[in-house]
Amino acid sequence: MRYVKHVGQFARLLYRNSYMIRSMVVRDIRARYVGSFLGFFWSIIHPLTQLLLYYFVFAVVMKVKLGPEYGGTGFALWLIAGLLPWMLFAESVMRAPGAVLEQANLIKQTVFPSELFPVVHLTAAAVNHLIAVAILVGVLVASGHGISAKLVLIVPYLALVGTLILGISWLLSALNVFLRDIGQVLGVVVNIWFFLTPIFYPRGVVPDRIQWLYGINPMLYAVEGYRAALLGQADLDLEGLGYLVVTALVVFVLGGLTFKKLKPAFADVL
Repeated sequence: MRYVKHVGQFARLLYRNSYMIRSMVVRDIRARYVGSFLGFFWSIIHPLTQLLLYYFVFAVVMKVKLGPEYGGTGFALWLIAGLLPWMLFAESVMRAPGAVLEQANLIKQTVFPSELFPVVHLTAAAVNHLIAVAILVGVLVASGHGISAKLVLIVPYLALVGTLILGISWLLSALNVFLRDIGQVLGVVVNIWFFLTPIFYPRGVVPDRIQWLYGINPMLYAVEGYRAALLGQADLDLEGLGYLVVTALVVFVLGGLTFKKLKPAFADVL
């Protein structure tokens, strides 16, 4: 019940500060393209260029094909569908260590709900993510692949990935105030995590003796869930979805409690 109470308090905090969060997200996105001629359109150009590049390399040049278990889906589309949740995850998590440090002056000068900084980073990344999802859906329709009713599964999987990201971000942003090496170590961890997630290769090629290692990776189920939703070929993995739910909630609670515990000391250390 205590954890439910904390979640309720956080939901009310989001509601009370919704206008401020929107303003900070807009400012964060604008800051990426300040001084550029095309401005916000780079949010469309970047993911579109990335998707076209992967399509050209893997579908046109390498002509990689998947096995019959994927229903004849082109490798490029399969790859891009798996990359989308990872790109959101990696972008948000890599920014997490600096979430509090970047706003040190604001924290020292005012009583500010600093737990909202990771929320701003996640929301800003989600804007680019949704643009990329929309582009891929357009490509699927234009290429004749089509979409299925499973597309609605994007919503729960996106919510779960966001919950996982937020928990990790709270944990890392709070610890990094006291242990500044976290940001350096994180780049190595995320790089290893990427290659231990079946994005560029099917899970079926992984040797049986290390399948258990892949099974504890929550992003595996997010990647497979996105592929099921966008490509409509595979069946929904309820067991994997359940594991992702539990893992995301545990990390969310752990990260939130850690941030709350360490938050009173931020101003002194910064």
